[in-house]
Amino acid sequence: MTMAKERLEEELEHMFREDLIVACQYWGIDVSSSKSGTQLSELLAKKMRNPEERKRIFSTFSGKEKDLLGMLTLNGGAMSYDRLKPYRKIYSYGQLNQTERDLRKRGIIIRRTMSRLTETGREVAEFKILDFFLPHLEEYFTRKPEIDPEKPSKVKTVVNERDALLVDMLLLVSYLAKNDVKMTSSWEFPKRDIDAIVEAMSESSEDRFDLVQRLARKAGAYEIVDKDRVVPGKVNALFTGYQEEVSKRILLSALGRTRAIWATAEQPTEYTLNLIICRLRDSNSEEWITVQEMRDWIRSELFLEKEPLKWIQVSEERVAMALENPILLGLLEGGYSGKSLHAVKLTDVGETVIAKEPSEDARPNETFIVQPNFEMTVYTSEMAYFKLYKLMLLSEPVRTDIVSTFKITEQSIFQAVEMGIRDKEIIEFLGNESSKPIPANVSRSIKDWTSQTIFASLDKVTLFETESERDMEHLMLMDEFNGYIVKRVGPTAAVIRGNMSEFVEEMRDLKCHVDREDIEDKRRSIPETQDIDENLLLYGEQSVSDVPEACIGCPAIHSCNRVVKRKAESRKGNNIDHVEAT
Repeated sequence: MTMAKERLEEELEHMFREDLIVACQYWGIDVSSSKSGTQLSELLAKKMRNPEERKRIFSTFSGKEKDLLGMLTLNGGAMSYDRLKPYRKIYSYGQLNQTERDLRKRGIIIRRTMSRLTETGREVAEFKILDFFLPHLEEYFTRKPEIDPEKPSKVKTVVNERDALLVDMLLLVSYLAKNDVKMTSSWEFPKRDIDAIVEAMSESSEDRFDLVQRLARKAGAYEIVDKDRVVPGKVNALFTGYQEEVSKRILLSALGRTRAIWATAEQPTEYTLNLIICRLRDSNSEEWITVQEMRDWIRSELFLEKEPLKWIQVSEERVAMALENPILLGLLEGGYSGKSLHAVKLTDVGETVIAKEPSEDARPNETFIVQPNFEMTVYTSEMAYFKLYKLMLLSEPVRTDIVSTFKITEQSIFQAVEMGIRDKEIIEFLGNESSKPIPANVSRSIKDWTSQTIFASLDKVTLFETESERDMEHLMLMDEFNGYIVKRVGPTAAVIRGNMSEFVEEMRDLKCHVDREDIEDKRRSIPETQDIDENLLLYGEQSVSDVPEACIGCPAIHSCNRVVKRKAESRKGNNIDHVEAT
C-alpha cells in the first residue's frame, strides 16, 4: 500500500525558511515585503504550476544536478546516502552535498528524513524530490533531444579514416605470417618488430601500433601460442569480402557478448556503442549528430528502461570513447575541434553496415597494377581484403594511403615460398587479380628467384628396421606388412605409418617380434568444420529470425537490450489486436 501524496503547498511547508526565501527569488517572486511562510509557499506553488516557469528553471540545471535528479527520479524520488553510491563513484561527497544544496535553493529537493518500505527492507531517505515534480522530471528525462542535421559550428576538421585500420591490421598479420615473432617476458611485442611494422602503417607511431594490435587481438586476427609465439589467427574468416563485410565483423567483436551484466571495465562503453548503433540506424549520410545529442538520446532510452546504474555512467566522454571504433573502421566521419570529437555522420560504408541502405553490387575493376620497377600501385578499398592479404605475403610494404604502394623483392618471394606458395601460384594470382598484364621482366624475375630455391620437407616418421636384408625381403612379400609401409629407405629399413598396436599384433602372427620403444602416432587430424563453428561463435553470424522488423540487419542485434524490449512490445500489441478482434 502506497502513501497518499501531499499537496504541493503542504510539501513546501517542510522547507527551511531560508531555503524557501531563496527558492522564491529563483522563481521570480518578490520577497521584499514581509510575508509568512504559508503565503510564500502558496506563491511559490503557483509559480511551480506554470509550465513556462518550470521550463525556465529546468533549463538552468547543470550536469551534476541532472545526474542527481535523474538518479532520484529513477528510484521513486527519494534516496539515502547509501543508495547514492553510483553517484558518489563519479562525484565526491562535497560535490554531492553542494549539488543537493543548490537544488534545495530552487525548491526542487527537500531535506527530509522519512521512512519507506522498499524491496530490500525499510530505509531512511535523506534526499527527496517534491512529489509534484516527479512526472515533470520523468517527461524531462525521457524526452528525445531535438535533431539538428547541420554541421556544428564548433567542428573545424572532418576526418574520414576510410579503410586505414583494416590495411594496418593486414600489415601486422602479414608480418607475423612471414616472420617468427615472440612476445617479451612482459607480454609485449619486441621493439625491433614494432619498428619494422609501423614503418609502413598509415601513422608511423607506437600509439598507432598499440591501437591496431589491440583491436586485431580482440577480433581474432592473431593469437599467442606455445612459447609466446605470435601467429596469424582466423585471417580467412575475418577478412573474407570487401570493406563492408570486414568492418561489420570487427565492429561485432567490439560490441561485446553480454546484454546486461557489466563485469568488465569495457562493458559500459560496449553498451553505449550498442545504443549508438540503434540511433545511427535512423540517420543517413547527410545528417550530423553531435556527441551531446547522442548522449541525451542514449540517456532517454536508458531512462525508459529504468536502468539507473547504466544511465549514470553514460557521459559525453563515454560516448566519444564508444564512437572511436566506428570512426576508425571508416563507418563514421568525425567532426573535431583540435583533439575533441564534437559530431559524427555516417559514411557510405557506414550506411551499408549500420543503417538499412543496401550496398552497390557493382565493384570497380581497379585493384592493383604491377609496374616494371617491381612496385605495385594498390587500390586497397576496392579489393577483397583476403586477396589483399595474399598480395602482402608476396611483397613488402612501401607506403599505405588511399592508394598504397608495395614492392616485389627477392626476399619477399623467398618468404612466400617458405610459406608454401609456389612460383606458378604467385604468377597466376598476380595475373588474375591485376588490373593490367604483368610486365615480362617481373614474371621472369619471379621464375628465376624461385628456380634457385631447393624444396625439401622435414617430418617425424616411424622407422621399421630388421636385423638382416633377408628378413626385410621376406616381409616385403607379405600383404599384411605392405599395408603399413610408406617407403623403403634401405636394405633393412622402411618407413611405416598406421595403428602401431594393430601392426605389432599382425607382425606377431607372422612370427616377427617387434621391439617397440615409443611408436605411438601423435598426429592429430582437425575436423574441417571446426573453423566454421568457431567463426560462428566468435563473430555471431548466426541467423536470427525472432527479432522486431526495425532491428533486422542491425550489427548489435546479439548484444542489445532494445531487441528484448521491442519483442515484448510487439507481443503486447498482438495480444491487444487479438482481444479487439474477438
